[in-house]
Amino acid sequence: MMTLNELMLKQNFISKVLLKDGDKELSRNLKVKIVGMRVKMAKYRKDFDEDVQEAIKNLKPEGFDELSSKQDRTEEENKQLEAMTTKLNEEYVEFVNKKGLEEINYEVSLTEDEMNELIDVNSGNDVEINGTKLSAPDYLEILYSLFVA
Repeated sequence: MMTLNELMLKQNFISKVLLKDGDKELSRNLKVKIVGMRVKMAKYRKDFDEDVQEAIKNLKPEGFDELSSKQDRTEEENKQLEAMTTKLNEEYVEFVNKKGLEEINYEVSLTEDEMNELIDVNSGNDVEINGTKLSAPDYLEILYSLFVA
């Protein structure tokens, strides 16, 4: 078992794994395993994204859309919109935080041998995850800690 937050973190990293790099290629079994993990994790993320969109629709105060799209708002309307936006943001953050702590009945891991194979193919794979650039050694170290250790 892991939380939805943990799953999404792992998805960010597993999605960057190269299945093939030049002449180096993962074995068929490991490719199938990685792709299967990606597909399953993407479904959880899609469900999460849909839940968040639904939550926003339900949390939005009455009149929010009309007021936010209004071109010439008065000072009073601007204050009202600001208060509505603050409340919506606070409730949204609380929803996302609670949702992220939900337990997911899905476990993913890699064996030492699978990780060694991944390292061989991904040794030159510098990546960017959520705006952070990681050198291949740093990326592979984190990947190891998330999926093997």
